[in-house]
Amino acid sequence: MIDLRHLALLVAIDDEGSLTAAARAVGVSQPAASQQLRTLERRLGTAVALRTPGGFRLTEAGRVLAGHARQILDSASRAESEIAAIAGLHGGTLRLVSFPSAAATILPRAFVSMREAHPDLGFTLREAETAEALAMLRRGECDLAVIYEWRVDGTADDAPEDVPWTLEPGELALTLVEEEVHLAIPRSHVRAAQARIPLPELRDETWIAGCPVCRAHLLGITRRWGFAPHLGFETDDYVALLRLVGAGLGVALVTDLMLDAARPEDTVALRPVSPVVTRVVKAVASEALLKVPGVRETLAALAEAGATIAAAQRAQVTAQRARVAAR
Repeated sequence: MIDLRHLALLVAIDDEGSLTAAARAVGVSQPAASQQLRTLERRLGTAVALRTPGGFRLTEAGRVLAGHARQILDSASRAESEIAAIAGLHGGTLRLVSFPSAAATILPRAFVSMREAHPDLGFTLREAETAEALAMLRRGECDLAVIYEWRVDGTADDAPEDVPWTLEPGELALTLVEEEVHLAIPRSHVRAAQARIPLPELRDETWIAGCPVCRAHLLGITRRWGFAPHLGFETDDYVALLRLVGAGLGVALVTDLMLDAARPEDTVALRPVSPVVTRVVKAVASEALLKVPGVRETLAALAEAGATIAAAQRAQVTAQRARVAAR
């Protein structure tokens, strides 16, 4: 059998182009790396790396092996994380990756709840959009990925601009919350008190677009209705987006979680749109990890936090809409 350490060294040589740098990358001395490389080549019966004036390069056999090695090392890393979880995450660290608005709202509430119930369980958090979050999960770089998908009138949105995703064998997705998508419009706008605003009526408006994924979704859904929105401003900052709307500079689509992360000022009116647009927030993990009590309890805490935020936000939005309509 080929030693995983030898595979890691080969990949590092391919990445670094130098045996010394590769040894440093895998945490061994240069003589030890040389010995590992010789051992690997004896086992295979052929050279996998050659010294050149510029450093080291892989042979054709080395390139073939490096391609397999990357997949093997990824699988081994994922296996280690799942086994460590099964052995007892209650005393370890649970690694989460999430898109920004959930990281700013759902996750802090869930972490507080879990810390109170399980003070020995630690957490780490990294931010990434759906496609990268799932890739990180499959590389074994996280234990839970918090992602989302758009729905239009209750049906999953398959607009070509949106990044599609599917579960792989051995993965499960649990819904945390289905949040409403609102139209943020200047309170002084002539349509601010309108009960529901069809998107085609906004074809001549200036739009304020959010993150690249949200922007792609906006372009996809408006194209369904036969128009391309004029994007006057683009920002990943929810506060800036709502301030631009409040200043009368355009309209935007915002979700419950965005509104919880950045409270709109009194100059912004929130109206329902037609078609009804929602964003479904989900947590994805492997089936093996979902057998671990700590992971299951974290999922429950995430779902409880999401439901609490969405309910509170919808109550506030309902009250705000009523005040605007009354005027």
